[in-house]
Amino acid sequence: MTAGARCVFVTHGGAGIGLGHVRRCLALAKSLATLGTESTFILGPDETVAGSVAGAGFHVTSVRWETDLSVAVAAVRASGPDTVVVDSYLATPDFFRALRAATGQVVAVDDLADRSLPVDVVVNGGIGAADLGYESGEGRLLLLGPPYAMIDAGYADAPARRHHDRIERVLVTLGGSLQPHALESAVAAVDTTLEDVVVDVVAGPYTGPTAALEGTVRRPGNRAAVHGYVPDLRPLMLQADLAISAGGMTLYELAATATPTIMVLTVANQGPNVRGFEQAGAALLAGAADRDETRPALEGRLRELARDPGRRAALATCGRRLVDGQGTWRVGRALTSSLSSRT
Repeated sequence: MTAGARCVFVTHGGAGIGLGHVRRCLALAKSLATLGTESTFILGPDETVAGSVAGAGFHVTSVRWETDLSVAVAAVRASGPDTVVVDSYLATPDFFRALRAATGQVVAVDDLADRSLPVDVVVNGGIGAADLGYESGEGRLLLLGPPYAMIDAGYADAPARRHHDRIERVLVTLGGSLQPHALESAVAAVDTTLEDVVVDVVAGPYTGPTAALEGTVRRPGNRAAVHGYVPDLRPLMLQADLAISAGGMTLYELAATATPTIMVLTVANQGPNVRGFEQAGAALLAGAADRDETRPALEGRLRELARDPGRRAALATCGRRLVDGQGTWRVGRALTSSLSSRT
């Protein structure tokens, strides 16, 4: 996209689906701004999501487009953008075709390859994206794999961290959706397994009262620091000797900060991420959040890494090698070149 180009993002978030879609769209919008492209957002009615996007400096149109896709098409036509970026599992092939008739370039940010995507560009920064069988074709651009992971450009900076023989600080973050019981279980596992440790718990904007989380830490010498919505997790990641994370976009941010990570599967569609990271040696899997055996498995993983600093260092190195934090920049440059070739 050339200077003065306009981009509209169509996406959404909330208690049921979390904030991953919105966060990666925000990361791309910020990168496009450095290339001279003005971005606006068409979002669902969730006030928390709209506030986070507006707080980042972008214009927001909040409409109930999820139940009537024609509402989003009308809003896009009214905006007259050069490019539309859609990040939602609700987007249908007919929806994409309608958007292609309304703008110069349509981009699908996808994770699953579970439907036809009649678009100009497909972006999937997931670790197994190249194996999902996306259809190629003349003029169709596929941006696949961790080199295109859409995380904030700040993660491109080389992580400056101190390595400790003993685990002193653990970050627990299980995504932006509603996961209070999974958070309590993860914090309790840390408290049971480790001594003299600070547990930073990112509860997110939808968790509700956090007193139960704070009370989960009972062992003398351990302490919980509970955080609500944290727009930038990077400082907490760099402080942590170890993280317990869900399998969404935060996993890629942890890899970019070289944070050794134990994964907990919170939704089924994160399966390819967690399997790919484990097979690559970039993180360890404890299990699914809704399984009774996950907590003892998590405690076992914690003990394993607590007594093996070398293993933690290997996970950190592999993670940073896998995700260098420059994915959003690569996507922005690719979209700019792609639009130029179409106009």
